[in-house]
Amino acid sequence: MLVLRPAQETDIPRLVEVARRSVLSAFAFTAPFPLLQDWIRRDPEPARYAAGWQDMTVAELDGEVVGLVHPVDDEIHGLWVHPGAQGRGIGGALLRAGEERIAASGHGRAWLSCSGFNPRAQGFYLAQGYRETRRQVEVGSSGVPDEMIVYERHLP
Repeated sequence: MLVLRPAQETDIPRLVEVARRSVLSAFAFTAPFPLLQDWIRRDPEPARYAAGWQDMTVAELDGEVVGLVHPVDDEIHGLWVHPGAQGRGIGGALLRAGEERIAASGHGRAWLSCSGFNPRAQGFYLAQGYRETRRQVEVGSSGVPDEMIVYERHLP
């Protein structure tokens, strides 16, 4: 049974694991190796989740954390579902939970950015009613240009 709930500090190790596995699944065959190599070397997930878990909602499937959404102001700052739990509607449920928090804080729209190297996520966001509003190229510490696609959706 799927349960959405606020993240707890004790979830941090599992949140890190879900994010790592999701990133590797999403980018292993689409992103240039230097980009992945840099992400693995930097390992940003432990610090990110230690600092932001209070604002996250997690999805539990049969008592195990399998996904998370991280709304910040009017942005869906992160949305990850463990590869073994994808395709079951969990991402959509998490996205709606994030949008509800954004709307409850007074915002009329939600936005997010998605890597050009993640076509599966691009299709997901379009199917969820988001529309592309712009593209911008970012070059991180790997030196690899990544075209970030910005999507937004007006909230009811």
